[in-house]
Amino acid sequence: MGIIRLFTNKYGVQCTMNVKKLGQDISTTSLLIYIFAVAIIFSAGAILNTSYYLYPNVFRIISAFLIILISFLYKPTRKLYTRVLDFSVMKKISTYFWIVLAYLLFYYLNHIFFKYGFFMNEELVSFHSLGIRYTFISFPEFLLYLLNSCLLIPIWEELVNRVCAMIFLTRFIPVWSGVIVQAVIFALLHIDKPVLTGFFALISFFLWYKTKSIIPSMILHSLYNIHGGLVTFYNFDFVPRW
Repeated sequence: MGIIRLFTNKYGVQCTMNVKKLGQDISTTSLLIYIFAVAIIFSAGAILNTSYYLYPNVFRIISAFLIILISFLYKPTRKLYTRVLDFSVMKKISTYFWIVLAYLLFYYLNHIFFKYGFFMNEELVSFHSLGIRYTFISFPEFLLYLLNSCLLIPIWEELVNRVCAMIFLTRFIPVWSGVIVQAVIFALLHIDKPVLTGFFALISFFLWYKTKSIIPSMILHSLYNIHGGLVTFYNFDFVPRW
């Protein structure tokens, strides 16, 4: 309960209304150190994840956990993130309205992009068009996918790629430019469908801006990854394809 009270302090709600003021007491050097550490941990996890001796995602899970851990052990980012993790917004009906609206918008963007293959990996589009799913994936592997892609990744990617990136970028450029640049950066990290992912970054930022908390953006991210996992790995008729 103490942690939740810490996350829901009123100072955090006030700060999220102004991105420039949100991290004004955190030095640029501190942010650079943190970003560099995240990049190293993420890269190491991606490289080690190519191992054939463990289930897929094991090293990605470890790296994601380490990123979240240092995010709250490192004082500058802990101070920043506790201001945007406002759980009190989940008591508002309007929050769920915005989450659903954002999800529906991105669902139909997926439908359009997969249908016409706009700036998409051809193999990804072809696989989707065939309507075939990887039914051979084991249940333990799927659980690891859920842990990594539907819990850990939505947490650290929204904190780092949305919040931290915006705070860092607005030290040098206007907020509106920072919104676009953070979307471009996020897109480049998902090069198989960069434009679609860039739109996701914009929608996610809008959700953060509208609700004054990064929690709804994490939920949106998690829902999308869960949907994507079910579409990819299981032949469930009740799960609509993009």
